[in-house]
Amino acid sequence: MIQRTVPVVVSVGALGFLFATVNLEEAWDQVTWRVAAILVPSLLVYGAITLVLEAWSILRLVVPAPPEFGAWTAARVKCASYLLGIVHYALGVGALTVLLRRRAALPLSEAASIVLLISAADLLIVLGLAAAGAALYEFDDTTHLALMLAVGGVGFFGGLAVLRAPGSLGPLDRIRSLSVFEALRTVPLERLAELLVLRAVFSICFIGISGVGFAAFDLHPPVSQLVVGMMIVAVVAALPIAVAGLGTSQAAMIYLFRDLGDDGAVLAMSLVLSAGMILMRALMGLVVAREYTREALAQTRGEGA
Repeated sequence: MIQRTVPVVVSVGALGFLFATVNLEEAWDQVTWRVAAILVPSLLVYGAITLVLEAWSILRLVVPAPPEFGAWTAARVKCASYLLGIVHYALGVGALTVLLRRRAALPLSEAASIVLLISAADLLIVLGLAAAGAALYEFDDTTHLALMLAVGGVGFFGGLAVLRAPGSLGPLDRIRSLSVFEALRTVPLERLAELLVLRAVFSICFIGISGVGFAAFDLHPPVSQLVVGMMIVAVVAALPIAVAGLGTSQAAMIYLFRDLGDDGAVLAMSLVLSAGMILMRALMGLVVAREYTREALAQTRGEGA
């Protein structure tokens, strides 16, 4: 009960604070039919491309995949997790794990390890892109970003080396034998490299749709600032403390892009883009993977009981 209530309270509180400090009338005036004409088709293209990337990422890790688990099934599994992830991040992760177990005929531990590996790759790519952008943009916190990237890189690649090291590592053997690390232990290195490329393209697509959103509201941040800012926003939005990142991501956007000079436009852009992405993913879950969504919800509720 607390896990479901806290995100709602955080989102409502953060949005309430922003609405009290930003001129809402000016923000609303920024939302025009021109914005819709630019963002709607762009979101459709973004949704299609990123869904292909998501399905491909899953397929490259499910080895060997059963004959019935193809690209379309992988895409529908991901769509179902999108819808539940809107309610709560952990629910989306659980849904993806449950559906991978059932539809790809995997043990639960192996399905969980695949989901964990994709999430770890996403975090590494986000930190890498943020640090690269910070190197070009005079960002106030470049040192901290570089430190975070170093920690993330050492954690990912160091952990990979430990998990795959030949021979005994003494007390570490019990940790590296945990089933949740199965994918990191067994997925071929070339497929791990391919996964990192896929997740990098995925993150670049997110930066791209964000750039389109800014342009629709006549805001034009430098490319380096766009990269750094949106990667930080992506991390904030993924934190399971707000409903689909609502409120927290808007606060991060206003802070990171305050030098553009129009908080109302930044807030309007952030809200419209977030609402568009939430609606798009909800429709994908309802239309493309309705029965998968019901199946995942029933399973996750049953296992949580």
